[in-house]
Amino acid sequence: MTDRGVLLLRADADRAVAWARRGLVAVHVVPQEGGWVVVCPLGERSEAPPPYDGALTALLARPVPRRLCPALGVAVVGERLILNVVVPAIRPRRLWLAWEPGVGLVRPGTLPITTVATLAAAVGRPNKAPTTDLAARVLRDGRGTADQVLTDLLRALDVPGAQFVSGDSHAGTQPHAVAVIPERQDVSRFERRTREDHRWHEESQR
Repeated sequence: MTDRGVLLLRADADRAVAWARRGLVAVHVVPQEGGWVVVCPLGERSEAPPPYDGALTALLARPVPRRLCPALGVAVVGERLILNVVVPAIRPRRLWLAWEPGVGLVRPGTLPITTVATLAAAVGRPNKAPTTDLAARVLRDGRGTADQVLTDLLRALDVPGAQFVSGDSHAGTQPHAVAVIPERQDVSRFERRTREDHRWHEESQR
């Protein structure tokens, strides 16, 4: 099965659309309750050449400015659930968690890790009762599937979007959904930058 995922931003929808237009991935931007916006890839490929052509990878790895934070990236990759969070700090940094069936929380490779407490504090509503314990129980339990755990986790955090990952809802059919195609000039700028970085790396190895 194809990897599936979305990026959630606590932001104004117009700002999210403007940000998406400057990226590499064609997406649907879907406003949700609670001030969240769901950003869903329109296809499997980004507008960039390999190795940056995976739409989901490019979306979930793209830097998020402070005004669009907190940001929560969620993906089902094979049987694993991958999560990342960007908190609204002066220098926003993406941190990661991973869940695996039969195990629960596992280390997300070499990616910088976060804690369930940080995740819950970043995306939970400030006027709600603390949800850290419930979120921790969901992620530390190895039972179930990635889709089930994602649904339970987002419900515990009072965050929308699980239905767009599971396929129960299609982003393009939602009220007020906006399809966003990246600006060609921004894609070209990224391609030039990566070519220059690659050329510099080759020259430095001589």
